[in-house]
Amino acid sequence: MNFRTVLNSLKPSEVIQLQTVYARDIIDLLMQVLPDHEPHDVPWFECFSYFEPADLHNDYMEQAVTKGKGAFIQALWTEYAKPKLYGLVYKAWRQHGAQTLTTWTQLAQAVLDGCFGQKWPDSVFQMPDSCPIFLSTMHWPEKTHCGHVFHIRCLLRHLDVRNTCPLCRAPNPLRAPNPLRATNP
Repeated sequence: MNFRTVLNSLKPSEVIQLQTVYARDIIDLLMQVLPDHEPHDVPWFECFSYFEPADLHNDYMEQAVTKGKGAFIQALWTEYAKPKLYGLVYKAWRQHGAQTLTTWTQLAQAVLDGCFGQKWPDSVFQMPDSCPIFLSTMHWPEKTHCGHVFHIRCLLRHLDVRNTCPLCRAPNPLRAPNPLRATNP
């Protein structure tokens, strides 16, 4: 119960290193409290930086995404990292007996900072736009050379059928226009 209170009171650090050493720090801390851990026990966030939140099939996560301003990252902490940490504490205390919360608190802070320290697109911290094709919130937008923005997956599906921008019909929307091509005088 004390650990739950600690987790619920944690806030991201004022200064967070961007994904450089946090993984090693987390593993080192985890080894102190749970020496026989498995690599899949550690809450990792890299996988989330490659998926659209709608791909997670979680209503809470999708609602958080539409709020923008980092709500998706906070939802990852709440829905993914905290339960994983609760499970690790339970496993450690079951295998090794009662422990102090100091190292667990450091581990939880490192995981929280690691979550916020991922290389998220700028759009995660802004109010997100909707994809004109899929009509859902997008955080990983792809901009065409004609200036329109879409989910990359939606755009690629469209390009399988027709190699034009879905909005303005400009040809080859993912290729930059050839600056060396001369225009007819």
